[in-house]
Amino acid sequence: MSDQLAIPAASVRSVWVFSVDLPESDLDAFRGKAPEGANGCLSPLMEAVGAGRLAPSHVELFMAETLAGYGMADYLIEANGMDAVSVDPDRARLDALTGPVLLVFSGALADGIDRLEPKAPLTLVGRYTETVTFTLRAPLRSDAAETPAASVEDPLDKRPSDAAMSGRIATIALLVLFLVVGLMLWVAA
Repeated sequence: MSDQLAIPAASVRSVWVFSVDLPESDLDAFRGKAPEGANGCLSPLMEAVGAGRLAPSHVELFMAETLAGYGMADYLIEANGMDAVSVDPDRARLDALTGPVLLVFSGALADGIDRLEPKAPLTLVGRYTETVTFTLRAPLRSDAAETPAASVEDPLDKRPSDAAMSGRIATIALLVLFLVVGLMLWVAA
């Protein structure tokens, strides 16, 4: 069995599920922020995970009972895209979780971290991964792409339309009329 606390070398999306041995009333303080002005200090949650600073958008801390009727296993598979083959062996254990639960997704971890070092009040339930699948699609077909270039008309050889010719003739007639009127006004002055 592989080390569940090790960070996979490949760019496979993973989630670590921890049970949290704290009362619900202490969760806000556990999730809390590092003390003001404390450079390099981590929140209690980050210290407990043991992986340095975590991206908060990739960490979920909630009561397992909020998933009653849906189940933690289905939440990991359907809502978070984890592979059923990875989750199913622990389905009964996941669905039986009660109390606070912490999900740490691989996107929360900083580069260079190769292993989680969890401390109390966290207990590892398991690591679950996403299966990357590639779907080959049929090549796109187009009649225009299949038409040989020789059969396409050259737009430069095309004769101007009747409307274009009428417009040109009207423009020339207006210019001639303008010159005649201008000449008559010059002679009359």
